[in-house]
Amino acid sequence: MVSRETPPRRPTPADYRAIGTEPFWAVTIRGSTALLERPDHRPLRYSVAHDGDDRAIRYLGEGFTLTATEGPCSDGMSDAIWSERVQIAFGEGTLKGCGGIREDEGPDRP
Repeated sequence: MVSRETPPRRPTPADYRAIGTEPFWAVTIRGSTALLERPDHRPLRYSVAHDGDDRAIRYLGEGFTLTATEGPCSDGMSDAIWSERVQIAFGEGTLKGCGGIREDEGPDRP
């Protein structure tokens, strides 16, 4: 029997977001630009290229690497579960969090 359930849509390489807590941070990737935002810090922009394989999604740029591996991942602040675990390495250190698709934002939701 074939399942009629649609699998979750993975983000396209040109559109990705991730968040983390303790410390709070957010990354939005649109096209070839990654924007890292943190409270009490100026936003940082990086030029990135998508790279990946069957095990991970990667965005690489000078002084910036985002690696996302298949989840599930809890953001620790809500009951939301994200599709991937994320690690970001940049000039000031390493941040860990969640990214991809939140379970409450499935393929049929905005």
